[in-house]
Amino acid sequence: MNRWLWELRRAQWRLGTYGLIAMLLIGGAMVIALAEIVPLRRDIAAREADLDARAARLTQPPPPSPDQAVAPESPEQRYFVFLHSLHAIAAKNGVTIPQITYQLAAPDKDSSLRRYVVDTTFTSHYLQLRGFLFELRTLPGVRCERLTVSRPNIGVTDLEVRLQCAFLVEASK
Repeated sequence: MNRWLWELRRAQWRLGTYGLIAMLLIGGAMVIALAEIVPLRRDIAAREADLDARAARLTQPPPPSPDQAVAPESPEQRYFVFLHSLHAIAAKNGVTIPQITYQLAAPDKDSSLRRYVVDTTFTSHYLQLRGFLFELRTLPGVRCERLTVSRPNIGVTDLEVRLQCAFLVEASK
């Protein structure tokens, strides 16, 4: 017992106060690792094994999402679905689109993508415009290329908005 006390005092003398604190921190880290990290690692491994076993038992692929199940086949049909979605989102947010122009952009030589350009002007309030643009961004294949917002009269809260969007769709070859 005397030998152990002598060794502890000698280690304390050699390490000093900061060395002793460092040793205590290292010991604490080891205790935390043994108490928390190792059991967590075992739990994760067990869950992965269970998930792999459940995935192996699946005999049929999961059913397609509703968008994939009824997706139109031609690019023109997908473009018309986009136009319908654009008007539905506008109506949902209280935006009326009185004027809209759309055209098929010139395709690239080697590209299998078709690019449709939609140019529209309308008036709305700030919150309506914000909601409309937020929901428009969630549509697949849509890119808002140009947005011009102006308020000709400072006393009026209506905005004059000009929006140019591009809709990209893969063309069947």
